[in-house]
Amino acid sequence: MIKAVKAQELLAKKIDSCRKRGFLPVELIDLVEKIYTRQLEARDKAQVPAAATQEIADPLQHSQGAPLLERANFPFDKSQSLDLFNEFLELAKSVSPALGEAATAITAAIADKSLDLDLAMQAHLNGDEGFFSTWTAATPSAPRILPMLVQAAMTPSLERAAIALEARTDLSQSWDHGHCPLCGSLPIMSDLREKEGFRYNICGFCHAEYHAPRLQCPFCLEKDMAKLEYYESDEEPGVRINACKTCNLYIKLTDFRNLDRRTLPLVDDLESLSLDVAAREKKYKRPTLSAWGF
Repeated sequence: MIKAVKAQELLAKKIDSCRKRGFLPVELIDLVEKIYTRQLEARDKAQVPAAATQEIADPLQHSQGAPLLERANFPFDKSQSLDLFNEFLELAKSVSPALGEAATAITAAIADKSLDLDLAMQAHLNGDEGFFSTWTAATPSAPRILPMLVQAAMTPSLERAAIALEARTDLSQSWDHGHCPLCGSLPIMSDLREKEGFRYNICGFCHAEYHAPRLQCPFCLEKDMAKLEYYESDEEPGVRINACKTCNLYIKLTDFRNLDRRTLPLVDDLESLSLDVAAREKKYKRPTLSAWGF
């Protein structure tokens, strides 16, 4: 993961580019900028000592594809996450009438105890979309606001836990399985790095970056080149869609062999929305939500 100071510098450029693209409402982009800025500040302050000592998969299990630690058991800083949730909830109220209406409904639900944030955070750990879908009717003006806020609040300490877990394995070794070696979640983006074009996948949950086979579907592990294809767009230089005819899924990949810059994958995901539209027009599906819960 990029250090916070450098990430802050890149963020301003990326957010400006997102605004110019016009794919997302300006107020939503403004909210993402404010949240990401706070997440970068919070990551280094998160307290997750259990990540260094918690029992993990043994070497044999891990070599056969078991993640070091199932995401449902991932440690996180609960106190920090609750503080960030409340902070982001207040931010949402000031961004736009639609988000404000939804955020006010969530505040009321917390007050009357119909919404339990402990359960909401565990639902995020479990990947339980069913829990969050029950709240869409309560926030019709912004149906995805609750999972977005929960995910955003937990992200700094989940990333911090991932950094600690990385020290207990070797992510530079090629991982041949269709999920994150740390938490078992699906990748959200891919990179090609260095002159040799080494491929790294970025986990959609803990945001670990791990080395993976280049010529392989990151989901179903298909290796037949006749079933793997990619699409590029003049609007998104250096970024392309990698799609698989076997599982009908796709992932976006940034090729740094031709780009003299580093990136923020979670913001790149928003910046390159035109490629998602193109992939869906070709009937491919994305198995993960964006890093912002929508």
